[in-house]
Amino acid sequence: MNDPELPRRTLSPWWLLAVVFGAGWVAYLVFFLPRTTGPTVVSGQPAEFGWQLLDLDDGKVPFRRFQGKPIFLNIWATWCPPCVGEMPSIARLASRPELNGVAFVCVSADDSGQTVKRFLEGKNWPMTVLRATDAPKVFATDGIPATFIIAPNGTIASADVGSRDWDSPETVSLLRRLLKETPSKP
Repeated sequence: MNDPELPRRTLSPWWLLAVVFGAGWVAYLVFFLPRTTGPTVVSGQPAEFGWQLLDLDDGKVPFRRFQGKPIFLNIWATWCPPCVGEMPSIARLASRPELNGVAFVCVSADDSGQTVKRFLEGKNWPMTVLRATDAPKVFATDGIPATFIIAPNGTIASADVGSRDWDSPETVSLLRRLLKETPSKP
């Protein structure tokens, strides 16, 4: 079988590159394909307010600080292209005057606050940007970006994994409805 007269067949590096690219494209479509629909409503599972977050200088920030009002919680990272891609739509949503009572909290999964600070340079986004080294079970997901919209009563009204255009009419409508449920301060 090893006839020296017959040429040996080898796979071209281009075939290997094509297979790797194809597999990567399929993975992108399955896990990171941006979606443009509104949030998926989840039954009233309680949020976890005992979560300890970090500011970008590693100071402790209790998640409880945002309790009692609607919360738009986005878990993201600077190294995640779909996460970065949806951030401008979150900034536009957070800039809407009628949503002034909503807490827009973006929690980075990056290892360093300095990395997040560098990413935010030159961006005047109106969200609170924090970091976390872990997540409570209720906010744990198979992927990022992950977004949770929490009602003033502390229950999760919506949970989505994947990129979205968050300034959609559906999201604005949901947040406006939740603002109406916010208890008045005495």
